[in-house]
Amino acid sequence: MYVYDKAHELAKAIGECDDYKALVQAGKKLAAQEDSKKMVHDFLFKQVQLEYANAMGSKPTPDQINELNKLADIIKNNQMAVEYLQAYRQWQTCAGDILKIIQDAMAEGMSILDK
Repeated sequence: MYVYDKAHELAKAIGECDDYKALVQAGKKLAAQEDSKKMVHDFLFKQVQLEYANAMGSKPTPDQINELNKLADIIKNNQMAVEYLQAYRQWQTCAGDILKIIQDAMAEGMSILDK
């Protein structure tokens, strides 16, 4: 079916995207150092937790904010972690744009659910 073919083309284009390639390359370097990998994982996990809590109307505690800030300060001194997070953020921006384009294309079919 035509739309599936286009989805496969998109998957291929993502694999060829410079931002995605940079993320994969940075991830391979990061994976080679378990401590750095864990640090980045913990940082991203805590960041997402705070963002989710905030979205649900719960303000983060000063301790949670301090913990995230401490991790950020440690990461600043780890070039491999910094490179990965920069690539991660760049790809997240690109992926978010792609997702929005797809969602906008499907909006009409979902509009029946709007109030």
